[in-house]
Amino acid sequence: MADTPELMRAVAIEKNGKPKVLKYVDMKTPVPNAEEVLVKIHATSVNPIDRLYRSGRFIIRKPMPHVLGADLAGEIIEVGDDVKGWNIGDRVTATFETLGRERDGSYAEYATVPVEELVKLPDDLDYQTAMSGGASFMSAWVALMTNGKLKKSDVVVIDSADSSIGIAAVQIARGKGSTVIAISKEEYAGQLRELGANIVLDERGSDLVRQVKVATDEQGATLALHLDEKDNLQTLIDMLDDKGRVVLGNALKTTEVKLNGIDLYLRNISLLGSYDAVKAKDHDSILADFAKGKYQPAIHAVMPLSQAREAHEQVEKGETFGKVILVPDSILNATAKPEGWIPIE
Repeated sequence: MADTPELMRAVAIEKNGKPKVLKYVDMKTPVPNAEEVLVKIHATSVNPIDRLYRSGRFIIRKPMPHVLGADLAGEIIEVGDDVKGWNIGDRVTATFETLGRERDGSYAEYATVPVEELVKLPDDLDYQTAMSGGASFMSAWVALMTNGKLKKSDVVVIDSADSSIGIAAVQIARGKGSTVIAISKEEYAGQLRELGANIVLDERGSDLVRQVKVATDEQGATLALHLDEKDNLQTLIDMLDDKGRVVLGNALKTTEVKLNGIDLYLRNISLLGSYDAVKAKDHDSILADFAKGKYQPAIHAVMPLSQAREAHEQVEKGETFGKVILVPDSILNATAKPEGWIPIE
């Protein structure tokens, strides 16, 4: 580790709680084992799963202090002794189930990544755009494509469509050719239509079930993606046609929900979970589609890593549309123009 500092800056927690538990600290730079690489992180992002781990709603499976962060984009600066096919300088991204849960995550200047979790970045895709297609996008993909079996013929209702997962879901469904009904805050209607929503309903509007029925000529939707932390599953079920399916794409605040069992039975409604890792080939395909412009980066703000607490606060208040990207302060400082800088002609 001759060119790698012994210490790095990171955002860590020593206990669960509100955003104030996030601390900007010095930590030992991790050392890759024989089958890992060390990545210098150029960008990470704030995802719903980070907040679940921080708050204690999901269990972190390693001792504190713990570094959050479920996705990263950066460059390889060290390779383990048994690593084949990856080299120093390779531009990579990663988002996988244990990152930020069973091992320290990406809210740091450096992270070790198992080689089987690495995905190469397309040459013309920058680090921050890659994070627009990070963990939230992968969650939406698993919910709609892997578990929801999304088809072109589907009429998809997406609640909390202005969330990071919802924005991704709108684009994925649009890319598949499905009809998209987005439910969101009214102020984001225009942006969601630009990203592919056919119809946007105000989440504060009256009788959303009736509005969906009218929009579908009384047929109802065929697929509903549940992203709200509240228990509104029965409402989404009421929006569906017979044999419709609901996919849970985010964790509820409660462990118990109230559903009409007879309704599920008689109408052949399917209720599906979606907590899973994206397949490597799908991850490659998604990044390629970002590079080609099929998917658009939806980035609310780029903030220094040291401001992770403020970033979490903004997201929790619902003050963002799109991903909040976190960039290590050292990377931002290196790219900043000095005061009085004059370009050379």
